[in-house]
Amino acid sequence: MADIERDRPVIVMGTNRWGDDWQTRQQITSRLGGRGWPVAYSTGTLFAWDRFTDDWRESAWFESSQHLYDVDIHMPGRWQLRWPKVPAWDRFVVRSYLAGIKKRIGWSAAKRPLVYVFHPVFWPYVEALGDCSVIYHADDTFSSMPGWTEEQARMQEKLVARADLIVASSPGMAEALPNDGPARAKQLPNGADTQAFIDANGCDCPEDLAAIPHPRIGYVGKINEKVNLALALSIAQQRADWHWVFIGLVHEEHLTPETGEVYRALKALPNVHFLGFKPYHGLPAYNTHMDVNVMCYRSEKGGWWTDLYPLKLHEYLATGQPVVGADIRVIKLFSEVVAVAGNEAEWLSALQDAIENGGVSTPAERQRVAAENSWDGRVDQLESWLNELG
Repeated sequence: MADIERDRPVIVMGTNRWGDDWQTRQQITSRLGGRGWPVAYSTGTLFAWDRFTDDWRESAWFESSQHLYDVDIHMPGRWQLRWPKVPAWDRFVVRSYLAGIKKRIGWSAAKRPLVYVFHPVFWPYVEALGDCSVIYHADDTFSSMPGWTEEQARMQEKLVARADLIVASSPGMAEALPNDGPARAKQLPNGADTQAFIDANGCDCPEDLAAIPHPRIGYVGKINEKVNLALALSIAQQRADWHWVFIGLVHEEHLTPETGEVYRALKALPNVHFLGFKPYHGLPAYNTHMDVNVMCYRSEKGGWWTDLYPLKLHEYLATGQPVVGADIRVIKLFSEVVAVAGNEAEWLSALQDAIENGGVSTPAERQRVAAENSWDGRVDQLESWLNELG
């Protein structure tokens, strides 16, 4: 690999606050920081309509920062409320907030600093930063997701036009970009902290999971419209001896009425267990004590879920346990180590084979594939692209 120029500061902007729920942006940002890049992470400031929300209540009056995982993590202050209907004030808030971040990581002294954004809503910050290298990382098909607006579409068009580097987590995410985005986008699939999941083999089973009988069918991730809860409900009703374990946040108020009804029916079953959110670094202990780990996504065309590159894919494989996944584009690429199921009958068959016979492939082969798709390897590739921007 060519020598990497690591003295260029990077401002990374993502939509989730830095905490125990690690997404693509935390995996990448922490590794860049660990390799010597001066890195700051921010979710941007709050908006006027965020007053008295949990985010507002959890914020101090003035902006603050802390250094974790080799990253300067910036939190907005309550007074810094954006108000797009008053453009002059909105620009002032954005610039004043960025000024604190820029000072902390030595932005002004750098020849060509970088801003790395994970959503089009951060376009006003890119615009305010002026002369710098711009990286846009599309880690979802935003234009197909609930809440997408015409304004966000316009910001994405501007961001694609301005970006020096466009990164997409999957082929479908690249193809959904506007204008020349699909042709320019470089693919950087999601990876895994492979060794952490391999090392979990032989660890103690968490107490709440240990209380659940075998065989355990595990799903880790947010419970939202991408998850095929109707499929899980039907299988759980047919096979009362199989125990489904869901680990992740559930925002029931964000579910459609139909999905909410299915969710409540699942909760009522004695062989379905919702264990709630677990910190990222504790997940390997849960995954390794499942009999089979699943990616039970919806697969009908037209939804943003068909373009997913599941964060959990290579984490599951790294445990060595059998994996069953939905019939979507990326999962099918790994059919040599993942049982791909397209309908309920195939799901029943694949789950039974995983539970009784060990599923597709072997533990060693699954872990080999996971090792080839580690986050460290992904960031090796990313660094070479960043170096080219010099």
